[in-house]
Amino acid sequence: MAPATPDYPARGYAWAVVAILVATAVLSYTDRQVLSLLVDPIRADLGISDTQISLLLGTAFAVVYGVAGIPLGWLADRTSRRNLIFGGVIVWTLGTLACGLSQSFGQLFAGRLVVGLGEAVLSPAAISLISDYFPPSRRGTAVACFLSGIAMGIGAAILIGGGVLHFVQVGALAGTPLADEAPWRMVLLLIGAPGLLWALVILAIREPVRRGAETATVDGAVAVDGAATADGAVAGAPKAAAGWSKVIPIYAVVAIASLVDNAVGAWAPTLLTREFQLDRAQVGVQLGILLTAAFGGGVLIGGWLADKAGVTGGWSRKLLVCLVAGGLILPVAASLNSANVTLVMLSIPAYFALSGIVTSCGFSAILDVVPNRSRGLAMSISFFLNVAIGGAVGPTAVAMASDHLFGGDSGLGPAIAVTVAVFYGVAIVALIAALSRFRPRDLPSNP
Repeated sequence: MAPATPDYPARGYAWAVVAILVATAVLSYTDRQVLSLLVDPIRADLGISDTQISLLLGTAFAVVYGVAGIPLGWLADRTSRRNLIFGGVIVWTLGTLACGLSQSFGQLFAGRLVVGLGEAVLSPAAISLISDYFPPSRRGTAVACFLSGIAMGIGAAILIGGGVLHFVQVGALAGTPLADEAPWRMVLLLIGAPGLLWALVILAIREPVRRGAETATVDGAVAVDGAATADGAVAGAPKAAAGWSKVIPIYAVVAIASLVDNAVGAWAPTLLTREFQLDRAQVGVQLGILLTAAFGGGVLIGGWLADKAGVTGGWSRKLLVCLVAGGLILPVAASLNSANVTLVMLSIPAYFALSGIVTSCGFSAILDVVPNRSRGLAMSISFFLNVAIGGAVGPTAVAMASDHLFGGDSGLGPAIAVTVAVFYGVAIVALIAALSRFRPRDLPSNP
């Protein structure tokens, strides 16, 4: 007989913890993404190229995030997740402040490495925490809310960064020690500093009891600690291995979505300011509001669609939702190269709304396919791939396409449009490959 486990924490407190973690995710993405709003001022001040900027936006962050992510996810299974998140907030805050004080490309690159190290701990530890605060019947919604915080963070970074930049530009800091600093430096310092205070809020989270993990089977039945499944079999290595083999193309889809998200998120503000001569602070506020609503809403809608699709169709129906959303992204990609600023301004959030659906359904499918007791590891691997592939390749792909495919004279529009279309075309192929491995036994046994 399995030992009794304590009751789950009170629902109100559990949701308060989710709210803290969502806010932490928004804070982390603000520190991570705000650099995309400051591209041209940094280039002019430090005398660096678009390719070097792309390394700062993607590779510098992604290298250490990718290297540290899986071992930190492993550590989150074995030590206090609350304390890991607290330490991560302190580290990435110090990295953001170091970026604001940097005097060269090398120093800024090093600062971005520190930001990546601190942020690598957040998602695996947060999802692990949430899984122990909620019973399985409510866990998916809680995890989706956290993921929506990550999604909204991209828009919030531009919104908050634009607001702070406007605050600086109107001379609000005149007469202070920061008054003589370049505006981009003041933005990074003002956005980074609150992290030191927010870290104290993390200490209000109580470390929950770790729950015994069920073992998921490929055909939808569930066993606990090696008990018999609904069809009388014992959940063992063959079915676990089958689950891991099916998850590979799903990993590819989610990683490609991350790649394109990073590409569009990194260069969209510069596209609007450089090619349509829009005010940088204005772009930050307007685009930030649109992206926060569109990407966050897309993730939440994707989670709802995943729940509906999963009732009767299992993970295969969730991938069909991904396939439809991915197909709709292709015409949106063409609109990103429009000469009409309004169409471009609307196409950017339209892209993120559809990509949010792909990401949310993809994560849900991963959790369905892998063994339950390996879900923490599975999510760590997915986040590693998302950053190692998405963060490192996405921004640089646009810069390389602009410099080498279009010669740099055609602007960013064609480069962004081609990057979206090509990589989402690959994602569609991966989705078809994943669906080709579906068998009727993958349907849930108890709809």
